[in-house]
Amino acid sequence: MFNTGLKRYMDSDVHNFTSNFGIKVRRRVNRPWRIILKLATKRKIIIEKYPSLEKEQPYVFVANHSFDEDAISVLASIDRNAYMLNGTTDQTLHNPMFLALWANGMIYVNRTDNESRAGSIDKMKRILQSGSSVVLFAEGGYNNTENQLIQPLFASPYMLCKELGVKVVPLISFNDIGSKTIYVRASTPMDLSVHEKYEAMRLLRDEMSTLVWEIMEKHVPPVKRRDLPKEPRKNWMEVRKQVYECQKWHSDVWNEEVTYYPGHNVITPKVAREFVDRVQVNVRNAHILAEMLVRREEDKQYDLIKYLQENMKYAK
Repeated sequence: MFNTGLKRYMDSDVHNFTSNFGIKVRRRVNRPWRIILKLATKRKIIIEKYPSLEKEQPYVFVANHSFDEDAISVLASIDRNAYMLNGTTDQTLHNPMFLALWANGMIYVNRTDNESRAGSIDKMKRILQSGSSVVLFAEGGYNNTENQLIQPLFASPYMLCKELGVKVVPLISFNDIGSKTIYVRASTPMDLSVHEKYEAMRLLRDEMSTLVWEIMEKHVPPVKRRDLPKEPRKNWMEVRKQVYECQKWHSDVWNEEVTYYPGHNVITPKVAREFVDRVQVNVRNAHILAEMLVRREEDKQYDLIKYLQENMKYAK
């Protein structure tokens, strides 16, 4: 399937990606629309925590991104219409569920194009200034890390908060492997504008991480070491592959989809690997670097992008 009607949104500017009439209609039909979204979700959604938000007030909802139904569960849980920032070209063009995203209200961004990224900020400003809200996944893509509750966040929530005075609502959706339940928690709105940018994003990330931890602590059964798979890291890669396979990808898009925040004082896995690969071991540094290089060789077998490229079956 090819979503021909959505292709134009990739080139639409701030004035043409949506109409004022469309913004108003989506706001009015949000309550029945949320019911439709819940019915369309394969798993049961349980909202455990949600703040009392001001009516008719726009907010920036910042959600995490980790499983196949997180976007639809987030939209079904928010108490008002929120245009969603969408950064996946492959799925926009091929996934029929993205027609529903258009019906909800969508802002497309090409994450590999700086002009498109800047334009998406202006589009979100337009929605917020109209009185509607926006929801975005500030991690930039799926959280494909092995041990981070929330990845470092891109700064667009801070930029919107600082310029427009809107508050940011941290929102978490969580689904444990094999579970038929999605748990949702949202925190009290945060005014990020009173902090410096990197401090504000650190506080937001900490709040989101806390929400994830609270859900895990309550609902995820502990696993004994003896019950772990024989190769847990390879098992983790297989689980991530299964998440992607739920959406039937059509091409090798992993260098776009698997993103890392290259921000202030953040050493990404890619940067660390490139540094280690350039290291020249000699007599003076061998006692420090040799062990690091051995670990680097071991880690190569756990390269998620390479694993997806070699093992995914793409849709025709």
